[in-house]
Amino acid sequence: MDETNVPMLLITANVGSLFEDRENKEKIWVEKILETFEKFDPSFVALHFQECGGKVAAEAAFESVEDFTRALLKNEKICLRFDRRFAWIDQDFQKAEKFTALGCIYFIKKSLKNILVWNHQESQFVSTKVEEIKVGDLSDVSCVQKLKFPREFFPQLKWSRKGFMRTRWKINNCIFDLLNIHLFHDASNLEAMQMSPSDYSQARHRALKHILERLENDSLPKAPCILFGDFNFRLDTKAVVESLCAGLQSQYIRKDGESIPSKVLFRDKKISDKVVLAVETKKFVVHDQSYFHSEDGKRFQKYNREFEEFQNKLYEFNISFPPSYPFSDDIKEGMLYNNSRCPSWCDRVFLSHSARKMVIQDVDHSVTYDMIGRKVCMGDHKPVYLHFYLDSLREVLSVTQELK
Repeated sequence: MDETNVPMLLITANVGSLFEDRENKEKIWVEKILETFEKFDPSFVALHFQECGGKVAAEAAFESVEDFTRALLKNEKICLRFDRRFAWIDQDFQKAEKFTALGCIYFIKKSLKNILVWNHQESQFVSTKVEEIKVGDLSDVSCVQKLKFPREFFPQLKWSRKGFMRTRWKINNCIFDLLNIHLFHDASNLEAMQMSPSDYSQARHRALKHILERLENDSLPKAPCILFGDFNFRLDTKAVVESLCAGLQSQYIRKDGESIPSKVLFRDKKISDKVVLAVETKKFVVHDQSYFHSEDGKRFQKYNREFEEFQNKLYEFNISFPPSYPFSDDIKEGMLYNNSRCPSWCDRVFLSHSARKMVIQDVDHSVTYDMIGRKVCMGDHKPVYLHFYLDSLREVLSVTQELK
C-alpha cells in the first residue's frame, strides 16, 4: 500500500570546504548524513548542495565531484534503503554566465509508489526513473530548472556562482516545488559593521525577492514551494559588535597613507592587553565563542533579522541549533568556529505558507529542524535539515486542476 503521510527529509549543505579536503572530511560527512537517514527513516530525501567542487571553480574539480556523487549514490546503505536515486550537479564551469556549482540529489523509497517529477520540456509529470546521474552541463536535464542571478544583482558587480535550481514533484495528490538557493556572502566584515542593514544584506534581499517574483509570475501554475540552501543570511554585524563591545575601548588601526581602518580592536575594560573582539576584512576574532554556543546562540537571535521582511510570503520553523557557519575546517575542532566571519544562521529551510499547510503536526507526527554533525567537523558549513510528514492527499486546487 502506498504511503499517504510521507516522511520527508530535506537537507541543505554547502560542501565547498568538503571538496577541498575530501581525504579527511568525506568519511565523517557521509557517516553523519547516513545517521540522519537511519534516525528518521524517510521515504523521500532531498539533498541540496552549494559550492560543489570547492570554493573556487576549477576544471580539476569535475572528476572529484563526479566521483563523490557516484560513490554517494552507490553507497550500500543508501541502495538498500532507497530504490530510486537521482543526482543533478552543475559543473559547467566554462560558462561563467550560467555556472552555479549547485547540485540536487534525491532518494526515494520503494514504498513510495505514487510519485512523479515534472518534465519541463514535455510540460507534464513523468514517472521517476530508477537512477540518473548527471554531472556537468545540465541544459539537457528536463526535470531541472537552473538560473543564475543577473550580473547587476551581484555586490560590486563581481560575478560569482550564485543562483538557484528548481524541481517540481507530485506525491499522490500533493504538488510542490523544491528550490536550491545560494545567495551572496559578506565580502568584508569591516563594511558589514558600518550600517544596518548592510549593503550585502540588501543585495540578498533583492535576490530572494527576485526569486519569489519569478515564482509568482512564472508561466507554470503556482505550487507550494520549499526553499532550502545557503542563503548567506548574516546577523546584523553592527548590532552584534555593539552588543559584544558595549562600553569597551576601541582602537582603529590604519595602514600608512590610508584613511580607512584595516583593523578594529575592542579591549577589555580592566585588562588592556585582552582583546575581546578583533575585526578585519576577513577576520572576526571573538575572545569567547561560548556566546554563540550557549542556548543555541539565543542571545543573538534578535539580530537574525534578514528573514523578517519575507514572513508574509515564507515560513520558518523555530531554529533550535547554533549558527551553522563558519565552523573550523580543522578535523580536530568540530565544535569551534573559525575566525573569518561573525557566526550566523546561513543555512536555512523556508516554506511558502501553502507548503506549510501540507506539513502534518500532531502527537504522532512531529517536525524537526536541526543541524547535522554538531560535534564533528563537517566543513565550514554544518548541514541543516527539516524532517516532517507530508500530507500527500492534500490538494492545492489551482495547481492540481491545471497539472493533472
